Amino acid sequence: MTPSEKNIVKSLVAVAWADGTVAEPERGMIDGLLWAFGASDEEEIELRDYAAKKRSLDEDLPLAELGPSDRELLLAHAALLTHADGKQTKAEEKVLARLVEVLGFGAAAAKEIIGHAKERAGRHG
Repeated sequence: MTPSEKNIVKSLVAVAWADGTVAEPERGMIDGLLWAFGASDEEEIELRDYAAKKRSLDEDLPLAELGPSDRELLLAHAALLTHADGKQTKAEEKVLARLVEVLGFGAAAAKEIIGHAKERAGRHG
């Protein structure tokens, strides 16, 4: 697992906590990313322990360590994560909007990234 991939997962944990809890569908998506990123057993334990504590974008986002492509990937996965349980709550909408702002995306770019993510999920879901 690369440092970028680890930072993306940590950032997604903060997104998952947006509604005050990390539900099973969200945990499943995080587990899927750990698998996709080739996390070692030690990394899985580290990141699951990290996810067990409430996280926030303002305090736990490793912004300085996220390059442009990392930020796009993070936003795309965050958009999917906010729909992981089948519905996007107001808190999740708010955290996604805050993430767009923090990552420095304009409205048009954010809409395109989120739209492509949802489109791909629809084809594979």
